[in-house]
Amino acid sequence: MERLGPLLRISAGLVLLTSVILIGLDIAGFLPVPSNRAVEERVRLCETLAAQAAAAVEHDDFAAVRSTLRTTVRRNTEVLSAALRTADGRLVVVAGEHRMLWNPDDPERSTATHVRVPLFRSGGPWGTIEVRFQSPESAGLLAALWQRPLVRILVLVGALGFVAYLLFMRRTLRHLDPSAVIPGRVQATLDVMAEGVLLLDQDERIVLANQAFADCVGREPASLLGVKASGLGWKTPHSREDARRLPWVDALRDSEAVTAIPLVLDVENEGSRVFMVNGCPILDGWERAKGAIATFDDVTELEQKRVALEEALKMLEESQEEIQVQNEELKVLAQSDPLTGVPNRRSFMERFEVAFSAATQRDDQLACVMADIDHFKRVNDDHGHVVGDEVIRRVAEALGATLRSSDAVGRYGGEEFCIFLVGADAATAVRTAERLRAKIDSPGFARVPISVSFGVSSLAFGAANLSGLIDQADEALYASKRAGRNRVTRWDEREAV
Repeated sequence: MERLGPLLRISAGLVLLTSVILIGLDIAGFLPVPSNRAVEERVRLCETLAAQAAAAVEHDDFAAVRSTLRTTVRRNTEVLSAALRTADGRLVVVAGEHRMLWNPDDPERSTATHVRVPLFRSGGPWGTIEVRFQSPESAGLLAALWQRPLVRILVLVGALGFVAYLLFMRRTLRHLDPSAVIPGRVQATLDVMAEGVLLLDQDERIVLANQAFADCVGREPASLLGVKASGLGWKTPHSREDARRLPWVDALRDSEAVTAIPLVLDVENEGSRVFMVNGCPILDGWERAKGAIATFDDVTELEQKRVALEEALKMLEESQEEIQVQNEELKVLAQSDPLTGVPNRRSFMERFEVAFSAATQRDDQLACVMADIDHFKRVNDDHGHVVGDEVIRRVAEALGATLRSSDAVGRYGGEEFCIFLVGADAATAVRTAERLRAKIDSPGFARVPISVSFGVSSLAFGAANLSGLIDQADEALYASKRAGRNRVTRWDEREAV
C-alpha cells in the first residue's frame, strides 16, 4: 500500500471500509444466500446414470454401462471416477482410477464427493453406482463464490467505487500533498543530482524525493510522498536483518550529522541494492531538529564485485574431495525416501525400467510384488502419526532385508511398496511375499499389531510394458484387500479369491 500515492491509498482505503461494512451486513444475515446449484447438479447427474445403468443391467448389458460411465468421466471435469459394484462388493465396471480414488469417509451414506445410488433388478437390490466427484473447493471455488450476492457487490464496489472515490478525493488531497510546500525550482535542482536525496519531516515522513532516489528504489517520486522512510524495508549488509541504525533517525534524535552508514534495500524486479547513507538534521533557531536530509550513494556494483571476489577465493580454498562428497550425499538424498531410506518412486521406477528391459530382451523371468499396509489410517487415527511413521519404517526394513542385490524395493506412495524380483517366476514371488507377510504378521514385529496385503504378477502373464506389469500386481493386491487382507494373491488367481 505504501507504494501507492496518497490519492490512491485513501481511495483504496475507502473501498476497503465499504467492503468491510458489506461483509458485516452479510454476516448479520441481511444478504440472501443462493442455493447450492453445484450439489443439485451432481444429484441429477447421478440419478441419470443410475437410470441408464439399471436399464442396461436388467439385460446384462455391462458394455453399455461401461461406455456410459467412461463417457461421463471423460466429459465431466468434476467426475474423477465411477464404477458399478455388485451387492457382494465386486467391482464389475470401472471408469477412471476408481480403486485408488474411492475412499469414502462414511462407508454407508453418500457425501458431496462420494455418491452411491442403489440399483435394483427383478424387484430386489442388485448393486450400486458409485461416483467420485472433485471436492467443491477444488472444482469450482470461483464459480461458487460468484453465486454469492456479497461477492458480486464487492466486485462492483471495488471497480466502480474506487473510480468514484478517486475522482472525489482528487481535489481534497491537493491540500494534503506535502510536495505543495516544496518550490518547483528546489525539486528541479535536486533531480539533477546523481545521489539519491530524501527530505524528511520530524516523523521521518518523506516530504521530497529526488529522481535519482526514486530510480534506485524502482518507484515514482510522487508515490514516496508521505511514506515513512524507515518503513521502506532497510536491512544491514551481510546479516540481512532489519537495520537497527538509520542515519536520519540518529540525526533527528541527536541533532548531529551521521555519515557513511551501509544499508541494503530489496527493490522489486531488481534484487537488492546497497547504499552508503548520510543523514543531516535540519535545525531551527534553537538548534532543534525539525527535519532531516538523507543522501544515498548507490554502491551496489562495487559491493557485488567485492562479494564475487570473496566467493571466488572461498571456492579456490575448497577441496575437490569435499565437493565430491557433497554431490554423492545429494544424489543419495534425491534418490531415497526420507522416511524409510528405500528408493523413492522416481529412482525405483528407473531401476525397474532397466530390469524390465533386460528381462524382455533376454527372455528372462521377472516378477513384481505390490504390498500395502492394512488399515494404516486406523493406525494413524488410534496411535498417532509418530507410530504410523514407525510402522512404515519397520515394514520397509522387513521388505528390503530378505531381497537379493539384484532385486529392489521402493516406496510407491503412502503406505504402499513395490518390489521387483529378477529371474523369479510367479511361484517364487508368491513364496517370497508369503515369508514377508508372515514375518510382519508375527507378534512384536512393530509397536502395534499390523498386517500387509500382497499382489503378485510376472512377465509370464503377458504384460506388454512395465506399467502393465505393475497394474497386474496392483489388481492382485486389491483382490487380497477384498478377500479380507493379510494375504498374498497372484494376478492370474485374483478372480478366484
